[in-house]
Amino acid sequence: MAATVDMISNGRLNFGIGAGWDEVEAAAYGIPFPRAGIRVEMLDEALQIIKGLWTQDEVIFKGKYYQLDKAVSLPRPVQKPYPPILIAGGGDKMLRLIAKHANAWNSGFVSPEGFREEIARLEKACRETGRDRSEIENTFQSRTVIAEKDENAFERAEEWREERKGAVDDPDWKFAIKGSPKTCEKVLQTYVDVGVTHFTLLFADPATLKPLQLFANEVIPIFR
Repeated sequence: MAATVDMISNGRLNFGIGAGWDEVEAAAYGIPFPRAGIRVEMLDEALQIIKGLWTQDEVIFKGKYYQLDKAVSLPRPVQKPYPPILIAGGGDKMLRLIAKHANAWNSGFVSPEGFREEIARLEKACRETGRDRSEIENTFQSRTVIAEKDENAFERAEEWREERKGAVDDPDWKFAIKGSPKTCEKVLQTYVDVGVTHFTLLFADPATLKPLQLFANEVIPIFR
């Protein structure tokens, strides 16, 4: 599926993958959810297999969790050797896997100082695995609420927080990017200053175009 998306988008796919985090969601679909360390080991094997299927005529793999015997996957991705692999995570074992496999690392919902500390830990993992740290982009994910005035954005952010209270994906709102275009610009810059190169922004009211247009017209050009 990912290779097909890369083809129909003419090589625009960034391939995001992770070890899973939502046990409730996994149970809903009957997917086993072992402890985190095992899930990271399974992801390591899965990435070896995926990269092999994208680059080799056939793959033979004998792992602890997965086995393939002359497996073939066609079509191949447009991007060579394969689409950029983006992995999120912050645990030591996960960071070593990111250092081994990722072209981009995703963090989020932390302060700029917290992000700087995570970068230092990723750099340590890269040294331990022999990976060139410069080969891995730093990406950051955050909830985002923008309006013409700060007070309107803050009010909508509070409404959104209340709407999602108790949800399994309800992170700490202290680090949401919210406010007027100028305020959002200032907050984003604090993350750029500590090394963020790409942002994944989760907008309130994504079906409403006005906030997206406001961000696209008044914030994005500042960072181009």
